[in-house]
This record gives sequence, structure tokens and C-alpha cells, in this order.
Amino acid sequence: MDGNTRLCTATAAASMRENFGSDGQPGSYTDIDTTACIMLVGHNMSATQTVLWSRILDRLHGPEPPQVIVIDPRKTNSAKEATLHLAPRIGTNLALLNGIQNLLFKKGYINEEYVKNFVVNRDALEKTVNDYPLDYVSKITAVPEADIEKAADILGKTPSLLSTALQGVYQSHQATASACAVNNINLLLGHLGKPGSGIFQMNGQPTAQNNREAGCNGEYPGFRNHLNKNHMQGLADLWNIDYDKLPHWNEPTHIQNILTYIQGGLMEMLWVSGTNPLVSLPNLPRTRDILTKPDLFLVVQDIFTTETTAIADVVLPAAAWGEKTGCFTNVDRTVHISHKAVEPPGEAKSDLEIWIDFARRMEFKDKDGQPLLKFSNSKEAFDNWRQSSKGVCTTLFSVQSAVLTVI
Repeated sequence: MDGNTRLCTATAAASMRENFGSDGQPGSYTDIDTTACIMLVGHNMSATQTVLWSRILDRLHGPEPPQVIVIDPRKTNSAKEATLHLAPRIGTNLALLNGIQNLLFKKGYINEEYVKNFVVNRDALEKTVNDYPLDYVSKITAVPEADIEKAADILGKTPSLLSTALQGVYQSHQATASACAVNNINLLLGHLGKPGSGIFQMNGQPTAQNNREAGCNGEYPGFRNHLNKNHMQGLADLWNIDYDKLPHWNEPTHIQNILTYIQGGLMEMLWVSGTNPLVSLPNLPRTRDILTKPDLFLVVQDIFTTETTAIADVVLPAAAWGEKTGCFTNVDRTVHISHKAVEPPGEAKSDLEIWIDFARRMEFKDKDGQPLLKFSNSKEAFDNWRQSSKGVCTTLFSVQSAVLTVI
């Protein structure tokens, strides 16, 4: 995962954990087919999810089109189809979303029964957004007062709401807070857990949800929360390892911290898989200086040569998606299978084969001295994944209260 994608998925995951305690998305793509209102925040779906956008266009040009609110400084093709396009100054997403929340309180649109039964922090949030009156928000964002008020009215009156966010939120000022504000709006209005309603904190790349549910951004299999001892103890029991050997005490190490550790000599090996940090990371001169340190052993695993493979000590040729069989998860938690179409070229192997081979050579063992990895191919790995997520998702998505995040 490259630096930008890691940043984006980390922001999305953080907002979901802040509000719901887990990064599992509360919605389904089928909600598009019935929703009365769609809100796209910093998300040009017409360019980033073209198939999904076609599904929305079918609704917009059908018999009962939903209302669409687009929040984006640019007049994108998505914005051109919108019922209402709000174009805030870059970096003012949070002010705008706080202003909308303030109007939802002021106009009496809050679903008080839903909030009472399923949500906490209502009064604290109302106090915070009270500092964002209409004229003040308009001055900050350059969005006309009438348009902000219209957005609040559309949201307050719609019987169902599907909200999405993407790079315009995640790569902007106060990213996590703004993503949480999107979640807050749906919670305040009670638009979760029913057809046509949901939230998608989208991914920067098509299969990035895999990383979000496999430890890269804080969740573990089955969307386990790494701060929940019961979740992690269950995983330790399944893998037959000691609880303390699971990295449950902290968030995943940020890429910039990894670079700092390498720079300071605290980390002497780096394994890069499927990304090109000499192009994708910020401050490239520093990145190059660190990754070319003589005392760093750099392993790069990729499907083709890149600027980063050129400086690697070892290059592991990986198979591309059409050259291997495996599963991936999309943003609404649906798991898909992708079948091998052709054999990988030369000595290339699937990522899974490479990592299993490495684990065997390292002789990773469980508490009983047996191989830590109990699988040798993608089918067996998927069966193990099914075991690790069994029952956990059901528990997570029956949680009885969400948190209105106040930042």
C-alpha cells in the first residue's frame, strides 16, 4: 500500500473506530437502489468508482431519483448531476459539516428517539457545533448561506440517507474529524440499519479494505478491535500463540515513523510489497537517503520493476491479480473470489506463496511447536480466515450504541 493510500485508509478506519468502535462499514451497495438521498463528501464517484456511479446514474435517470448532495470544491461530473453542489474553500470541510450539524439541531431535525436509544455524546456535540452559526460558516467556507441551509433541510427531511467520503476528506485539513462529522450526520438523523441508509468511508484503491481488516490500520480478522482484549484473546487462541505476542498495544506503525526508525538505526530491514515509496511518499530526497542506507536490508516484492526495486538488496517477483486465485473484500464487506486466468511468468509467485515460504523458512511456530501457518494455498488460507471471523462480525454489528465524535 503506498503512502497516500495508507493515509487515506487510515483516516477512514480511524473515523469508523471513533464512531462505531470498528472499521466495518455500516451499509450495502444495494442501499443505492432504494435510498432517497445520497451525500458525496470530497468524493468524485464518476471518476473513482465508475461502475458504482453508473448504478447511481440509473437511479437519477429512473422513475424515482434520489436527491444528491455533493461537497467538493470542484465542479466534477458528479457535481453536475447533483441536486445541490456545495463548493467549500479547500481545507474547510469540517467547518461546513459542523455548520450543517448545527442547523440540524437548530431546526429540530434530530431523531431524538434514535439518538436516545443508540447514541452517546449528543449534548457535547450540540455544544461544539453551536459555535458554527450559519453566517460564520459561510464566511469561512465561501459557501452561500442559502445553500448550507438547503443542505440541512434536504438532509433533515429525507427518509433515508447514504453518505460516502473519499480523498477530498482524507487528504485535507482535519481529515479524521471531518470523516467523523459525516458519520455524525447519519447518526443524528437515525439513518443507519435500514434499507437505503448507510455510510461508506471509501478506500483509495479498489481492494484497500483488505488492508483495513487485516491489521494495517488497526483492525484484525473479523474487524476485531485491537484494544478489545476479548477480541484479541480469541485470535490468540485460534492461532495458538500467547496473547502478549499479538501487537495489540498500539496502532500500526506509521510509514513516517518507520523511516525515522531506519534513519536512527533502530530498524535494519524493510520489506516493501506492492508499492513504490520512491515515487509515492512525500519528501522524496529524505526517503531516498533513508532507503539507500548501507546498513538497511531492503526487500521489494512487486509485479514489475520500479524505482524502488532498483535500489533493493533482494527483489521478489510477485504474481499479478490475474495470475493467482484469491479473495478480496470491498467497502461494504462483501467478499469476492478472483480466479487465476493465466500462469505467472518466470519465477513469479503469488504474494501468499512468498509469505508462506518465508514463514516456513523462518520456522515460525505456535505454542505447541507446530507451524504457525496452518495453510499452504489460498483455499486453505480462506478457510482459516472464515474461522478467524466466525461470530465476531455478528457481535460487532449488533452493538447497541455508537459515539457522536466531538472534535
